[in-house]
Amino acid sequence: MTSLNPVMTIGRQISETVQVHLGLNAAQARQRAIQLLADTGIPAPEQRVDQYPHQFSGGMRQRVVIALALAAQPQLIVADEPTTALDVSIQAQIIALLKRLCKDQGAAVMLVTHDMGVIAEACDRVAVMYAGRVAEIGPVADVIHRPAHPYTVGLMGSIPAMDEERERLMQIDGAMPRLNAIPAGCAFNPRCPRVMDRCRSERPDLLPAGATRAACWLHDAQVAA
Repeated sequence: MTSLNPVMTIGRQISETVQVHLGLNAAQARQRAIQLLADTGIPAPEQRVDQYPHQFSGGMRQRVVIALALAAQPQLIVADEPTTALDVSIQAQIIALLKRLCKDQGAAVMLVTHDMGVIAEACDRVAVMYAGRVAEIGPVADVIHRPAHPYTVGLMGSIPAMDEERERLMQIDGAMPRLNAIPAGCAFNPRCPRVMDRCRSERPDLLPAGATRAACWLHDAQVAA
């Protein structure tokens, strides 16, 4: 709701973006706005283009924001938590919509989220971040099913599996460091169950770890040898 101007119609907000970036006149921009609303699944776009944000549901407002993002025909869309505050059924619709529209328009999506289910469904590659740096990066299936960094292992272990029984989920001890007090060496070392002396003094770069790359000294060739 805070992404949309409450005193401007949906159509005016999209048309303004189209005119600024694509140089169309008012009539052309309005038609573009109607087409974008139709593409994003808004029913009766010819009528709803003249309505205000409060007249749309949360899922519909999310579709309008996606239409705004696509208005200038970008090559890359950065989607920061696009499914937050939406129920599960609407989340699935929004992710499917993003995938379809970006495929149709030839755009890439950088999805920022903490929801591993959304990542597994929507992404080809994933970068796991810790304390502002990439801890592991690689194809989604490999990172999820064969994590190489101890932090990623902890994240995956904290997700309940439907095909197994266990009394307790894995947890990562400790807390995330403040960004103005990141430990020396590997930022994860105070919480890592496999920490070595080197981890406390030297910060690792991304190292080959099978199908992925992980910022962890466990994958240093000398350690492996």
